[in-house]
Amino acid sequence: MAPATQKRAAAKFYQEDIVQRKDDPNTFGVVLRCWQDAEDLPAPADNVDPLMRPLVQGEVGVSYFPRPVREIISEDKLDLVDRMYQPGDLLKRSVDDVRSGIVTSMNVRGRLEHAISGEKYPSWLTEHDVESAVEVDMGDYVVYNDWVGQVIEMFDEAWIEVTGGNLVRLPELSARLAIGEKGPDILPQPMSTVQGLFGFLLGSTRPSTADTVVSVKHTVLAISWLAINQSLTPEEAEAKPRPQRIWHGADLGKLTVLSRRAEEAVRVGDRVRIKNDTSVHTTQHGKSSESQGVITVDTYIVQETKSTVNVLWQDGTRDALDTRNTVPYLNPDEYDCWPGDHVVWKTEDSKRHVVVQSVNAQERTAQVLVVETGAIELASVLELDPHGTNDWSAVASSNDGLGVRRGDLVFIHREGTTNGVEPPMVPRIGEVEEWAREPPQVGADGHLGGWRRDMANIGTRIAENRGKEGSVEEPPLKRPEKGDTSLNWFGEVVDLHLDGTIEIVLPNDDKVTLPLNRLTRLYDSVEQFEDLWGDDEGTIDEGEDVEVWEMTEDGRWVEGAADDDDEWESAEEGEDEVMHDAMDVEDASGQWSPSTDTVIPSHAELEAAQPGDSRPASSNGRPQSPDVPQDAMDIEDEPEEGSSEWPWKRFEVLPEAPPDHAFYNTIPAQPSRQFLARLSKEYKALRSSLPDSILVRTYEDRSDLLRSLIIGPENTPYENAPFVIDWMLDANFPQTPPIAHFLSWTNGNGRVNPNLYEEGKVCLSILGTWAGDKSESWSAARSSLLQAFVSIQGLVLVKEPWFCEPAYEKLRGTEDGMVNSRLYNEKAYVLSRGFVRRALEIPLGGLEAELNWLYYTNGKLKKVLDDARALIEKSKATKEDTEADRELAVPRLSGGGIITLERTLVKLQALLDAYPGSGAR
Repeated sequence: MAPATQKRAAAKFYQEDIVQRKDDPNTFGVVLRCWQDAEDLPAPADNVDPLMRPLVQGEVGVSYFPRPVREIISEDKLDLVDRMYQPGDLLKRSVDDVRSGIVTSMNVRGRLEHAISGEKYPSWLTEHDVESAVEVDMGDYVVYNDWVGQVIEMFDEAWIEVTGGNLVRLPELSARLAIGEKGPDILPQPMSTVQGLFGFLLGSTRPSTADTVVSVKHTVLAISWLAINQSLTPEEAEAKPRPQRIWHGADLGKLTVLSRRAEEAVRVGDRVRIKNDTSVHTTQHGKSSESQGVITVDTYIVQETKSTVNVLWQDGTRDALDTRNTVPYLNPDEYDCWPGDHVVWKTEDSKRHVVVQSVNAQERTAQVLVVETGAIELASVLELDPHGTNDWSAVASSNDGLGVRRGDLVFIHREGTTNGVEPPMVPRIGEVEEWAREPPQVGADGHLGGWRRDMANIGTRIAENRGKEGSVEEPPLKRPEKGDTSLNWFGEVVDLHLDGTIEIVLPNDDKVTLPLNRLTRLYDSVEQFEDLWGDDEGTIDEGEDVEVWEMTEDGRWVEGAADDDDEWESAEEGEDEVMHDAMDVEDASGQWSPSTDTVIPSHAELEAAQPGDSRPASSNGRPQSPDVPQDAMDIEDEPEEGSSEWPWKRFEVLPEAPPDHAFYNTIPAQPSRQFLARLSKEYKALRSSLPDSILVRTYEDRSDLLRSLIIGPENTPYENAPFVIDWMLDANFPQTPPIAHFLSWTNGNGRVNPNLYEEGKVCLSILGTWAGDKSESWSAARSSLLQAFVSIQGLVLVKEPWFCEPAYEKLRGTEDGMVNSRLYNEKAYVLSRGFVRRALEIPLGGLEAELNWLYYTNGKLKKVLDDARALIEKSKATKEDTEADRELAVPRLSGGGIITLERTLVKLQALLDAYPGSGAR
């Protein structure tokens, strides 16, 4: 067995942590990157930012203040000053704690110093003592004429104090500068093309280290209008068209800025003004004789914070903690939920809307309120769906979540109406128009294009005319006022009550409690842009030289060279016989890895295999992959393959494709000679080289379709479970990879594996559904169907599938990774027991006899039952792991896992009892 995974040290810092250098206590910084972050970095040649090289464990990327220095530094050289959260964030007391909590609110105190002079304010202040010195910022929400929008671009006019105390005006399209920033990068570098506005305003001024920002005004705003007031009647809404995109001048005074609770808390780097203190320190800049007059700066910068967080734990208890005594919960389990959450309780017989009352995270059980009956019942969390990512309802196809979360912005439907969908679904609305998606464009003349150029032109004219006759001084943007009910159709979720109602804070600070069906969530610009980012498929560019392997008549793989049609070519004798793996998987538990050559030997080589060969021949002379269950086909008095008593044929061509094949209704293309010739070679390889635990069926009437059955390897969560994947070869095969559809039988209760989606997608680089290395991608010259099938068994159905998610691979050996992997393994084990039941209850076209033989005649069903019951008894008897347990894929089950598994075992036992002559083998 593989040795127990060595535990790695836990991370000390997380993104947005405020840190202090141990060797310079006056230097603070904010953590921007951590080793454990899931991220894709550009190629090394593009790493111009000092923070953008790959990190090793124990390093973080930090940006310091007030001096603008960025570096990657060892965690050991830093102290944690504060850890920031916002409502709705998840946390734990420690990474190995199975119980998690949700942030309900924050209490933050800040230490301030003047933005220009650096003079410190004598006492610590809270958000109630200060107000933002920034009138509006990127991403802020604004309201106009019953529409909600977001600021997505701004044109600024900044006043810069330069050497000698003179002021110069810098207009530019950006939100780049803030009061108090200083250095040679404030002003643009002199260029021969600088002319017009910048030449007029800056004159002969050149950048220097003394340049300091003393004033910033946002003069032009671009606003993406997302959605309209949902309390309006259709007629009222029709009369209010989507507002204009670009706002400036007097029109700015018509906008109302809305703040979220998270934005009101003071954070390091915030520019603020102190309220109710007329003696605050100020600085003056400029001369009264100049056109701009004297600029007075009363802005302070938050330099340090101390925070406490109010937490609602899964078990329903509440705490107020110093944030430094918590850690962010970065990789929540898919079944995690918290008191007040609206979820769907799914069993095989029903789907019920329930409200979570409390969760026992250790046992993975939850007390839930059944909305329909009002009863409180005990549920396994493995049967709860907190996300609504499956087919719970087709009514709101645009919705991708159940209920609401603290911190969500919501529209409120008027009394007597609803959001139009069945609870616990809540629709999500908001549309970023195409113009707002347009990336920045720069023409050959160096000028911006598109709507950003329109903004720049407007901002330039305003700057040129500033102070002249007819120029307009921008009025301040409005803020909601207490007592004003005109915006009470919109609000922020602040609490979820155990009776299912939702507490909302309105723009005027009033609070209301409403039923879920009167709310609609806002789908904002940031969410929409993030949802547009997808995984690139791994491909090999045309014309690129690739390593080529060909398959000989007896299934041997030898090195060759590709010609124009990418067919397998003959090769010289004696070349290496290596078929590259389709994924890069760390060899931590006996699984395949890039350093393990996967050799498909000939029959002669199999017969000559020496004792101790890492890929032993089976008793019938066939190869076994490293993950094939050693006892998969072991039976007493094994009949000779091909006899009437032997239904377990690894490869067979059937007369007709079964109607339940996922691609049965597709229209096949006319196969070419090249297609059929390649298929003949593929068939020969499958006949000779499939492991005993993989069956493949093809069809005389549909040469483009295949079906594979893979039996889960031993000491994985998938042991003895059937995994069925349907395949289609398009007309371009083998130039394009085969198309796979996984038959997921999870009853909508989540993925059984990170690479096997509920909707049928099989995520694997060799199939072009994951962006792996080019050497791992499908190639007509070196890839095969056999390789695809074996890759799924050896690289997907593994002992620790949680780490198949690329972002989690680096967490192997960490406490966080070990906790999450164990939770995932339990889920995968329980769900895959249900696969046995599904395969036996509903006959699977072309594989009925094989499945009946394996599970009934060959006794695998009884083994599945016996093993599961023994695991349940062991789990109930003791909670402590032994050394031997650490080698097991599923050493124990939680209470919730037992509840769900026992439901399946009852059905499996009934199937065994009902099968004639199954016996107790």
